[in-house]
Amino acid sequence: MAATLPALPVSGAAIADEIRGLGVTHVLTVPDSHQKTVLDALAAGTRPRLLTVCTEDEAVGMNMGLYAGGARPMLIIQNNGLYAGLNAIKALSFEARVPLLMLIGEFVRDPAVPSRENRVRAVRMLEPTLETWGIPCWRLDGPDDLPNLARAHQQSLDDRGPIAVAVGARTS
Repeated sequence: MAATLPALPVSGAAIADEIRGLGVTHVLTVPDSHQKTVLDALAAGTRPRLLTVCTEDEAVGMNMGLYAGGARPMLIIQNNGLYAGLNAIKALSFEARVPLLMLIGEFVRDPAVPSRENRVRAVRMLEPTLETWGIPCWRLDGPDDLPNLARAHQQSLDDRGPIAVAVGARTS
């Protein structure tokens, strides 16, 4: 999905409420300052369980184990972390056919500039990288895009594979 312009902040509490509504049991995160308010809102509650891990590879592996055990996990990471975790995503989501919902913060994105035109390579290359790997990408570029999180979650379950939701502006 094409990025809207400009990307507007979405409330971290609203995103956390949306995640709770999906029935997600665990949120695995390598802390992302772009989505800090989401992590704070999740940490303030008891569900879903928020687990902070050291690397994106670890998060993808834990996602697989939790899913195999009957849980409904998801990841909150940033664009740089996606690149670091691609090998694990290939092996533990694509090849093993494990749903993997990833909320990906576009760390250091200028929200007034479309992602693909951003001066920062990690932002500019996010969607092309996802396309190359065949990972569908939904956008969360403002409050009106909140329903995309549920759509992406369902697609991940239906396809039994990785799905990205790119968060264009720092959450509020």
